[in-house]
Amino acid sequence: MKLLVYGAGPTGYFYTHFLNEAGKDVTLLARGKRLEFLKNNGLILEDEISGRTLRSRPKLIGALGANDEYDLVIVLVRKNKLEPVFANLAKCNGIKRILFMGNNALGFSEYARHLPEEKLLFGFPGLGGGIRDNVVHFADRERAGGKRREIVVGQADGSVGAKMESIRKIFESSQIPVCVSRNIDGWLKYHAAMILPLANGLYIHDCDTNKLAEDKESLRVVIRAAKEGGRVLKALGYSKREPFQYNLFYWLPEFLNVQGLQRLLRSKFAEVAFSLHALAARDEFRELAADFDKLVQMTNIETPSINGLLKCGNRMGRQGGYVKSPLGTSESH
Repeated sequence: MKLLVYGAGPTGYFYTHFLNEAGKDVTLLARGKRLEFLKNNGLILEDEISGRTLRSRPKLIGALGANDEYDLVIVLVRKNKLEPVFANLAKCNGIKRILFMGNNALGFSEYARHLPEEKLLFGFPGLGGGIRDNVVHFADRERAGGKRREIVVGQADGSVGAKMESIRKIFESSQIPVCVSRNIDGWLKYHAAMILPLANGLYIHDCDTNKLAEDKESLRVVIRAAKEGGRVLKALGYSKREPFQYNLFYWLPEFLNVQGLQRLLRSKFAEVAFSLHALAARDEFRELAADFDKLVQMTNIETPSINGLLKCGNRMGRQGGYVKSPLGTSESH
């Protein structure tokens, strides 16, 4: 199977590396100075959990040609940067399937306006990190030797068949665990409801996970905002929370949620996956927040914590806030 990874950011590096190391026929699309660096040096990834340095030299291209053929294109580009991607993919009839992986709160109608619906798949990557000086710093598990975080994939209509099974096999044979969701739209919406308050909490604290962990009042507001988002989604008919573990968050009392979030934020995984991504993806989170607000406006649910966090996070941005990180500046996706 011929694969193309579209997007030479942290997740693009990561999945290209593991697909290439597993012997898959994979090509990475990169541009400009990034492409030149990769031609000269190959992929370089620093595993911040194990301390290992990973290197590989996959095939590279700088543009997608109208006559190019791929069995699967894996798009790892932020949603607010997808317009030119849609145009490039639409001109290429030799693409059989396209897997878009990333945040999405509003569903898939926009994608279907640009591309054949039968080709489309959606998902979310299982790692986080950033790029500094063309080297990816990533975290894909909680601790050294622990289980790698799985990617989530699904079709808009919830069907699971041979197409989805072939996608699963591609990743799992490359040491990348996969969860196939029958409700990928709901999964992505609940993920947005959870991650947006956390991102704004980080912006208030200069993208420092340890600072946020020490501020219990901010954590309470983050938790209340996430639960407000869950009530919005339930009011819109998304009663099944995915992943299933989210149910525990919504069931637990606030003080236990605070303790759990503190443990998570003090981990190396959070320092890398949350801090670096929030630092680099301010534009993505602004658009995601605006998209989620459209969902809020479709209900009568009051969201004072969501509104307060967003207002404060935006104010910190205008004042030059959220420019620090324990790992320095970075670039996401």
